[in-house]
Amino acid sequence: MPVLPVSHHTWQVLRAVKRTKRPAVGRALRLDWTRKTKDGSFLTKLVEDGLLVRTTGSAEDPFEATYSLSEQGEHAAEYGECDFASRASGAGAEGKRKAAPPDPRKKKSR
Repeated sequence: MPVLPVSHHTWQVLRAVKRTKRPAVGRALRLDWTRKTKDGSFLTKLVEDGLLVRTTGSAEDPFEATYSLSEQGEHAAEYGECDFASRASGAGAEGKRKAAPPDPRKKKSR
């Protein structure tokens, strides 16, 4: 799995969850008051990515749910990077890459 850095906002959310002794309420994790955090979908995405675990509540009301860190989220909160499954590892034709076209500048050897 490739190791990728997490965004600054994601890292701040993970650090806020790590600092709390009890599972954090989603409303308290809205650190930036922007359009992107307005509906709480960033919390759902963190759960889908495996960085947070929803302790109570549901995805329908992410601000009322409580969250705790997963093992992967602990690592990301501490080091700012984590393992993400690559999209190319999927089965089927979607995971295969096309071969690059031959370079017309190169001479063919005989």
